[in-house]
Amino acid sequence: MKSNKTFLNMDERNMLVALKIIARMYFLTIIAMQVVVMYRQFVLGQSIYDFEDFAVILTFNSLFLLCALLYFGAIPVQQIKIKVILLGYAAIVVLGSVFTYVKYNIFQGAELSVSQMVDKIFIVISVSGIIVFFFVMFSILGKRKLDREIEN
Repeated sequence: MKSNKTFLNMDERNMLVALKIIARMYFLTIIAMQVVVMYRQFVLGQSIYDFEDFAVILTFNSLFLLCALLYFGAIPVQQIKIKVILLGYAAIVVLGSVFTYVKYNIFQGAELSVSQMVDKIFIVISVSGIIVFFFVMFSILGKRKLDREIEN
């Protein structure tokens, strides 16, 4: 005989409350990790190599979270429009470029040359493109999944 009890013997209402708390704590943890990375880099002046593993885990965790939210329908996507995708991509590139400029020229005092800055912006453009590609891909896959579930 199969038990109808859910995780930790919770009913539906308790499960929803627990999931809301878990989601909020997860979000707060991501923000706290980001604050720690920025504090170590900009206030303590540590090299990125001192906490590179921490930063990589934080980055991939955040990206996978957004992709999962898109795939499972937590972030509703009615129809993906090219205009919205391009505007989002442009916004990410602009923010990434501004952050890169501020990081190197103001916080680190590196005074990058024009060719070095162009190289950094090329990296921002490439990484931003990969991020937007994954977001769009998981949005499309999630929408197809939801459409199949509705049909069945």
